[in-house]
Order: sequence, then C-alpha cells, then structure tokens
Amino acid sequence: MPNLLDKDSPLDLRSREIVILRTTANRGCEYEWGVHVAIFGEAAKLTKEQVHATVVDNPTCWTSSELRLIQAVDQLCKQAVLHDNVQEQFITDWDTKEQLEILALVGNYTTISLVANVAGLPSEPFATRFPLKGSG
Repeated sequence: MPNLLDKDSPLDLRSREIVILRTTANRGCEYEWGVHVAIFGEAAKLTKEQVHATVVDNPTCWTSSELRLIQAVDQLCKQAVLHDNVQEQFITDWDTKEQLEILALVGNYTTISLVANVAGLPSEPFATRFPLKGSG
C-alpha cells in the first residue's frame, strides 16, 4: 500500500481523513490527529462538528455511510476484526481496493500513533488540539 494519501488513492480525501482522524483519535494521538485536521480538514470538507465527532461521538453529523465507516474503523482499532454485520456493510460500501486502503490506513496510522505517543511529541504550533470531552 505505497502512496497512501496521494492522488492515485482509491479513496476520496474525505473518506481517507475520516479513517485517519478516527484511528488517531482512537489511539489518543493528538499530535497526528491535530496535524491532519489543520492540513487536510478543510480540503476534506469536514465541518467543525464533524472534526469534533472524530474524537467525541456524535452520530447526528455523519451520513449513514460515514457512520458505517467509523464503526468499521472503531472495530478494527479496538478488536482488529470486523463483526459479521459490519463486515457485510464494509464489503457493500467499499470495493476491494478501497477496503485494502482502509485497512492499510488504520494499520499505518496505528503505528504512527504509537511512535508519536511513545516519543511524547508535543503538538505542532499550527495543529488543532483535541476537543475536551463533553464540549460541543
């Protein structure tokens, strides 16, 4: 899966960023999450509410297919597997190349999150900070 995030990706920018933001949020990696929000959030057409919802659940701001994507990412991050109903939707929503890229993104950004978290990287000055739990 070379070329993640490039113009030849089978996923659109918005979907890639949802996967990356949710993965880094699940891993508690404010460093990478904040860089991606600052650099790609606007280009991915993510609203402030949606950016917030990648960290603090808010199902009302997503389309049904985006909610299914988030559910798949959450299961991959937490259990490294997709349960039957989520697996069925994943196969329905995404073709094989897209599925492989989603899996690669989750794996890649899990690794990036582990490195950034263990290294204790401070947030970049331009990066967005995690929203506070319970804030809107």
